[in-house]
Amino acid sequence: MVLLASQAARATSLIEEYSSLSLWQAAVSETGVDTFDSNPWTVATFYNAGESDSLGIDFLGGFIPASSPYLEDVGPSMSQWFNFGSGDGLSSGFSSSVSQPFIEAMLPSGVTAVALDVMTYGNPDSVTLTFSDNTTETVSTASLQQTFVGFTFSSPVAWVNVTIPNLPTGTAVLIDNFAIGAVQGNDMDTPEPATFLLIGLGLVFLACLKKRRRTA
Repeated sequence: MVLLASQAARATSLIEEYSSLSLWQAAVSETGVDTFDSNPWTVATFYNAGESDSLGIDFLGGFIPASSPYLEDVGPSMSQWFNFGSGDGLSSGFSSSVSQPFIEAMLPSGVTAVALDVMTYGNPDSVTLTFSDNTTETVSTASLQQTFVGFTFSSPVAWVNVTIPNLPTGTAVLIDNFAIGAVQGNDMDTPEPATFLLIGLGLVFLACLKKRRRTA
């Protein structure tokens, strides 16, 4: 019972965090990446949050508090400060007031791996990523510098939220190359060595108990 409870507690947990794109790709069967360089994204155009891309990802965002949430597709044609060096990126928008910028991606079913490039504008030194299983990870950033981060999970994750904590003034969070996929093989379902040992001991115990009953 203790073992079963332990396995259940880990059922929606984060497996691993990656700081290398190549290592993340090696662990994942990638199903697609949004570079924000094509439709429905339009450079320097604000639009209502909730538009879906070709991968079936719904992006929401803006900043809290705000009268109406919005996102912005930005690139070098708009501002050198919002240039990832790989075309356009998706920005939470910018506010000169005290606000909490965020971008949230609602994912299609079956996604067990997520990766993205993240960048901040202003003075924040980190972003917080929150997943639908309430897993929270903090990623260190530097203003106007691109940072890669990838994750794998033990079961499908429904959404990812990227935000700058502590209600900073005059900041924005940006993402690019948002990739989704699935963990390769059956690694998520493979018992750990300790689990095999417990199973083996249990079988030995049952065999001994059965033999004892026969001799009795």
